[in-house]
Amino acid sequence: MSCMAYSEKFHNVNSFVLCRSIPCSGCKNPLNTIIRVNLILTVPRNIERIIISFCSRLVNCPGHPTYSQSRISFFFSFRPQSHGKMRTTHIFSIVLLPWLCAASIQAGEVPKAEHSAFTPLHLRELKNRTKTLFNHGWDSYMTYGFPADEVLPVTCEPYGPQFADPTSIHNDAMGNVSSTILDSLDTLMIMGEWQQLERVLKYLKKNEVSFFDQDYVVQVFEASIRWMGGLLLAHLALTDNVLTKKDPVLIRIISQYDGFLLRMAYDLGLRLIPSYNTSTSLPLPRINLAKGLDGVPSSADRIGCTAGCTTPLLEFSLLLKLTGDERFETLTNATFWKLWGTRLELGLLPMTVDPASNKWLDVVTGVGALVDSFYEYSVKASIVLQDQRFWDVFALSYNALMSHLAVFTTDHSWMLFSNVQVSTPDRSNLWIDLLSAFWPGLQVLAGRLSDAVSTHLVFLKIWDHFDSIPERWEERSLSTPKDKLKDQVKAAIPLEWYPLRPEFIESTYYLYRATKDPMYLQIGLRILTLFETQYKTTCGFSGFQDIRTGLKQNRMETFVLGELLKYLYLLFDEGNDSYVHGKSMSRKNWVFSTEAHPLWYREEFGATSRESFKSNLISKSIDYTNFLNNGILSSMWLEIIKTFGGTGPTDPAPPVEMERHDLFGSNLRPAAEALEVCEVRPQQWRSDPDQHFQSSGFCDWDQLFALNNHLATTLVRPAHLEPYRNNSVIELTPSFLKTQCFSREPRSRRIATTASMDFSIGKLVRPEAYEIYRVHETQRKHIFKTNDLVMPQFGGRLKLEKLVENRITRDNTVVPPKSNERHSTDLYRVHMANGHRIMANGTLWTEGASLLRSLAAFKINERGQILIEGRLVENLKAY
Repeated sequence: MSCMAYSEKFHNVNSFVLCRSIPCSGCKNPLNTIIRVNLILTVPRNIERIIISFCSRLVNCPGHPTYSQSRISFFFSFRPQSHGKMRTTHIFSIVLLPWLCAASIQAGEVPKAEHSAFTPLHLRELKNRTKTLFNHGWDSYMTYGFPADEVLPVTCEPYGPQFADPTSIHNDAMGNVSSTILDSLDTLMIMGEWQQLERVLKYLKKNEVSFFDQDYVVQVFEASIRWMGGLLLAHLALTDNVLTKKDPVLIRIISQYDGFLLRMAYDLGLRLIPSYNTSTSLPLPRINLAKGLDGVPSSADRIGCTAGCTTPLLEFSLLLKLTGDERFETLTNATFWKLWGTRLELGLLPMTVDPASNKWLDVVTGVGALVDSFYEYSVKASIVLQDQRFWDVFALSYNALMSHLAVFTTDHSWMLFSNVQVSTPDRSNLWIDLLSAFWPGLQVLAGRLSDAVSTHLVFLKIWDHFDSIPERWEERSLSTPKDKLKDQVKAAIPLEWYPLRPEFIESTYYLYRATKDPMYLQIGLRILTLFETQYKTTCGFSGFQDIRTGLKQNRMETFVLGELLKYLYLLFDEGNDSYVHGKSMSRKNWVFSTEAHPLWYREEFGATSRESFKSNLISKSIDYTNFLNNGILSSMWLEIIKTFGGTGPTDPAPPVEMERHDLFGSNLRPAAEALEVCEVRPQQWRSDPDQHFQSSGFCDWDQLFALNNHLATTLVRPAHLEPYRNNSVIELTPSFLKTQCFSREPRSRRIATTASMDFSIGKLVRPEAYEIYRVHETQRKHIFKTNDLVMPQFGGRLKLEKLVENRITRDNTVVPPKSNERHSTDLYRVHMANGHRIMANGTLWTEGASLLRSLAAFKINERGQILIEGRLVENLKAY
């Protein structure tokens, strides 16, 4: 576009424009350059995004898009909205000076990892680089692995079920069914690889009838999410009019498609569903694809987990809705609601279960391995199936998790979710597992944006130091800086492998789509660079067998192509070119499955599908497994009841909507209703976006580095990663700070030096058993203030801070000297009650008369403040 055209474009927004052309220092191509001075403008609400996107394009040379980036400086402010959809904008000056770039940056001088412009042209480049990586992995599989399940990326050999050790857990996700293909069908669609898609569809069509007739034992969970999910997605995409029919190969694929992928999914479902048809309604975790449960060796592990038992519900429910075979949903639903009905006092579920003896096998829970996708599919099933019951499960669970598992020092800082005992809130260990890195993405989907930013920060810090996330990593260790580096690293990493799992980039993708903060693009750029330089092998991509030493792993699981590179590609899809970001999908209730397969459902589409599928239904009975001597009260909950003196199982019926009391009028609303409202801006990023135009919220986050202090003993970088240290601390990448941070006075707040502690008051019960309300507006007739919490019956789980004079508090204030003069006891402040935060300067109120009648340890002073066993809690008051 010429300078004249640029000038005309900017005159559409009433700008005064000067334009000139200068040559690129790399290739001498002319670069259009403008100086624009704006006076008072009346522009649409989102015009600043349009302007910056357009201006950024001006400084990119077509011949050297990677190197001809300049820093753009802005000084401006916004007046409040005036009326309607228009607002008055006062821009003192905006000066774009790309010739400074030409003078100071020569082509090839700056490595790709240090370029942080993230202009539309730059993002297209990053997306193309990601696609190049996928093509490398895919071509390697098709050349050296196909038709086996996987390809070995170092030795370039096919990899499938292990004949020498049929009970090996490495067989769980392999059944001699070309697993890489099934798990990557939607990735081929997202990246527009239509010729490759046509090739593999022909292969699947040719082998449709006998494809899953394999004499191999597989894990039902893995087969459901990887293979069935991939088949269902591909069928939906090819039949529900979501793909843009421009490419002639795609047009041919759709015109020739006869629904065989749904028939294959149905065949697979019939082979897997007998595992759920047991007398305990708890599924056996493994099954033989050809011989059923009879083909599972007696030596095979029959222990199940909460996630494995409940997650297939979504894929099987979709299979019912598309085929009409009700057995799929009936059996998997029975398992889900049975396990949900076993919640104990704290409202939490254990992680492992024996389906044969009907017993829980542990008393520990968390949000990571073995339980993760139970919470994930509670949210996603509520969206796809439009079933409020599943959302209720998540809402009640999230309240319990925030009450008992959430660990944080201050509001809107970092947050992690620990592993605790299911019937006592004691922490069971200090480790964090890699699979829990999915959790921030789920928090985004559930509307908990501020919590997601805080939780994601933990995994960012780990990635900064290990260029990966270990399978299991310690929050703290006993090592010191005086110990040898290898000993510090060993103490930090109890489980040392990293098989290129996708959970961290998955959460990063969700956070970028929700916030559009460029820091998440910078994270993606770092991961992209590491895949190009560190993880790429001759025949694919290889993670670490041992992060501590640098030993590589000769394995590329299907989720590398099917999830990780897909999320990375979509992270850079700011132009919404992929079909999942297009208009046709924006009108659907779609989600990514736990294996990153886009899934959705429309009843009109489903009714048509069921009608056309009738001729394919198979009515033969499903094998039934009867476990003897497995009565509920004598087995499943017995050990937990014995250990903790708890109660037996509750009715496994779905949860019902909680009664809402009209306490003190409509001014008070149940605090749990916060989960019904989605946050649109993280509370950590306190700066006004109108003051720092397109500046990353991380630049003003004054608690960005507080976590480094907390994790000082285990954030240690292994020696073998030293060659990759440049820009390893992603949030301090120099090019990012120069181009994406416009904060005038970035600073970190002081580290809190007060002590924090948890208190349990009264009988431990599920958090929702205690009524708790949030004050929406201050009213004269009541003493409550806006955002105060009101708990009529006091009890449950509290997080307190002990205030000692001259110490720094969680709120970054100093406890004044002599603050205890008015009383001769310790002083405390409550910050959370049963998973609900008490805002800064806020108060937690409870009914005084009821408190004194029920709990002798409490007293109320003349100011209405409450003392717990002689300890004054300054913001806990009685009404």
